[in-house]
Amino acid sequence: MLEKAERMLSQDVSEVKKSSEEIRELKISNAMRVGIARGRKHEMKRTYTFGVSALIVAAAAIFIIFSISGSPFKALKEDAVQTASANSVSDFESFRSIAQRDQGFAAALEQGLMKPIKQGVEKNGYRMDVAGAVTDGRRAYVMYSFQNHTDSDVIPIVDAIIFGETETPSIGAEICIAMGNNVVSSGQTSYFVFKTDLLSSADYKKDAQFSIKLWNNATSKYQKVLNVKFDLEPNLLKDKERVFNTEGTMKVDGQNIKVKQVSFTPLNTYVDLEYDKNNDKQIFKMINPVLIGEKGDHIEKLYYPEYMPTLDPSKTTLVFKTNKFDQLDSASLKVFGIGAVKKDQLKVVVDINKKQIVEAPDDNFTIIQPDEKVGEGEMIFQHRLENAQVADSIGMWLDDSYTDAAGEEHKRLPSVNVSHGGTTTSSKEDTQVDETAYNFGKEALNYPQPLTIGVKRYWIPIMETQTQELLSKNKN
Repeated sequence: MLEKAERMLSQDVSEVKKSSEEIRELKISNAMRVGIARGRKHEMKRTYTFGVSALIVAAAAIFIIFSISGSPFKALKEDAVQTASANSVSDFESFRSIAQRDQGFAAALEQGLMKPIKQGVEKNGYRMDVAGAVTDGRRAYVMYSFQNHTDSDVIPIVDAIIFGETETPSIGAEICIAMGNNVVSSGQTSYFVFKTDLLSSADYKKDAQFSIKLWNNATSKYQKVLNVKFDLEPNLLKDKERVFNTEGTMKVDGQNIKVKQVSFTPLNTYVDLEYDKNNDKQIFKMINPVLIGEKGDHIEKLYYPEYMPTLDPSKTTLVFKTNKFDQLDSASLKVFGIGAVKKDQLKVVVDINKKQIVEAPDDNFTIIQPDEKVGEGEMIFQHRLENAQVADSIGMWLDDSYTDAAGEEHKRLPSVNVSHGGTTTSSKEDTQVDETAYNFGKEALNYPQPLTIGVKRYWIPIMETQTQELLSKNKN
């Protein structure tokens, strides 16, 4: 009996120690993420993304960061002649400040991997020059400058980068200001670095075309598109890539997550994951994924990866900003949970006549009374969540169509109330509030009730720590 009690006590102590270490590591991870989030707020004047909301943001000239959802139009043909660039706008040192906050870009500069382009185009007083570019087949960087020789202030916004006939995804792309301002005044020159991800399933060719469009503050219109063509081989760094096929499976909350492979390139580390299609929950995101490397007694940890866009929602890729972990004896991926919802609960069912939620992904989804006037048939939905893991949280997305009780599909109408929308988070309180105005239309008051909306994305954090080995050089 004494030996059994000692074993149980020893096991309890080990479990408590393990739990306390995991809690400590989670707190460290969250603290780092909060600190980075605060730091990014100070960098908002230096970094921005572009897309459908670009027109509003550019016109206001207030917000420098806004989400990408695709360019309004493809690159247009230009009759301007492409010429060699002057040394003053093709010097890589003009872009080096970006290396301070992007390890992949820094690695490309330090290792001399950036391919010189030094080509530009000029038309009607505007000139764009592409100084250099690089890609490892998964992510691409383009250094470019813009000169304004007109009397009007303009904002240059990347329209597209195309390899052959294939355009890179707009989601997740980013423009960073290296020197100057995003609003380029008369006689001024600004320097930018454009970062974009490449789909692993796409067929990219080496003949690239980089295009920008110009937003004119005076006319509140887009007015020009400038294109520069150059060669950039997508597999340029293929011989420097190190790929390890893991085929391991991580089980979190009963959901199988296959770790397909880990790729080390000169720029970054990419961990490819695939969610088992037989899972009963739709996984939207990992919570606090950590890359852990060991060499003897030395341990390295890397937090806060980026997520690459994929065409298949059952797949995702984590991008860790390091290229040195394969030099260690082992590497593993640790997660503290997932953001997931049961697949059969990815819908909102509402009776708009009774103003009543019939069904939702969780009990935190409600109807709120608007402060302002709304259209007939318009509702304001709110999802309020405590213990939200806001450092990893995502916003709520609802389908743009809905179905009535008779099975007929209808389109969502533009909202009359524009004051509600978006996500509000508090890192201090660890709370998240999503609000969205959903306009069914006044005719919907006469449709068979209730009405059903599909849910594209929703945040329910599920905490469970799991670790999966990625590589081990000690194995035979």
